[in-house]
Amino acid sequence: MQQNANKMDVFVHRIYLLTDFLYEVIKNSFFFWLYLIKGAGIFTLYAAVDALLAVSSDVLVNERKHTFENFKRNYKNNDRRRFLSVFLFFLMLYLFIIPFLPAPKLIEETLWQGITHLFLLMEGGTFLMLFTRESFERAFSNLEWSIPLQVYMLVKGMGWTVLLSMGVWLVLWFSLQNGIFLFGFAPGILGISSVWTVSKIKIRMAKNLQKVSGH
Repeated sequence: MQQNANKMDVFVHRIYLLTDFLYEVIKNSFFFWLYLIKGAGIFTLYAAVDALLAVSSDVLVNERKHTFENFKRNYKNNDRRRFLSVFLFFLMLYLFIIPFLPAPKLIEETLWQGITHLFLLMEGGTFLMLFTRESFERAFSNLEWSIPLQVYMLVKGMGWTVLLSMGVWLVLWFSLQNGIFLFGFAPGILGISSVWTVSKIKIRMAKNLQKVSGH
C-alpha cells in the first residue's frame, strides 16, 4: 500500500512539473508576441527574440521569475537592433515567399525546384542564427561574437544543430496547422529548445577542450 502511495506521489509530482513547465511556455509565448507587436514585428523582431531566449534560459535552470518583469529587463532595443530587425524580417519574408512562386519561364522546372530548396535551407539557417545568437553570447561570454564564430559553433555541434533544425521545422509545421499552437506555444517551445541545444553544444565544446588540454 505504501509503495503504491509513493508511486502516486511521484506521478502527481511529475504532472505538476509538466503543467508548471507548460505554464511557463505559454507565458513566454504571450509576452514574446506582446513585445513583438510593439513594433509590428518589423522593428522589434531581434530584441523580442533576445528577450525570449534570456527568459527561456531562466526557465530551463528552474529560476522562476516574474515573467513580465523578466521580459522587461531583458528587452533591449536600439537603432542597431531595429536595423537588424528590419533586415531579418524582410530577408526571412523574402526567403519564405520565393519557394511558393511559380517557376520563371527562363528557368527549367528541375532547376527551379533546386533553387526553392536552397531558399528554404537559407530560411532555416537564418532562423537558427537568430534563435541561437543570444544564447551563444550568454554561454560563451568571454568570446567576441561574430557570424563566422556562430556558424563554427553550430557546425561543431552538428548533431544538436540538426536536432534543433528538425524541432524548428516541426514547430513551424504545427504552427501552420493550428493558430492556437502558433500563438500559445510555438515561441516558448522554440526559445527553450534553442537554449537547451546551445547548452549541449557548450558541454561538447568543453569536453573537446579537455581532450586537447589532456594531450
